[in-house]
Amino acid sequence: MEDYIIKFASIIKALKRKNRSVISSYKLSPNEIDILVALHMRKYNMAKDIAENFEISKSLVCRSVESLIKKGYIDTKKDEKDKRITHLILKDEAKPIVEALKENREKNNKILLKDIDEKELEIFNKVLDKMKDNIS
Repeated sequence: MEDYIIKFASIIKALKRKNRSVISSYKLSPNEIDILVALHMRKYNMAKDIAENFEISKSLVCRSVESLIKKGYIDTKKDEKDKRITHLILKDEAKPIVEALKENREKNNKILLKDIDEKELEIFNKVLDKMKDNIS
């Protein structure tokens, strides 16, 4: 019954391994990759949100953000309305990295979703949502 946990873990591990191999020349940590992906998706632009949604400790996200700033891939900008808030901004120097990751993600999605119809995927997403809610 608990085979699904092992299957989830192996799928995630394989996807991360494929991401690392695509951009290995950039010498990025897995957390740095996650941050760049999050910023490219424009879903999250604050370290706090990335930490919460990717379930990475805030201190590790902060270290990774500092590293990405030093490498010239991201920048920060204070919120105009609330100066306590700092937004993360993807710089043009990171575009080749995120484009390579995006192409790899699209290729892997085709492989992962092969022979899975829309209805099955919809059910799967509902089950994943319930599992996430249950564990939160």
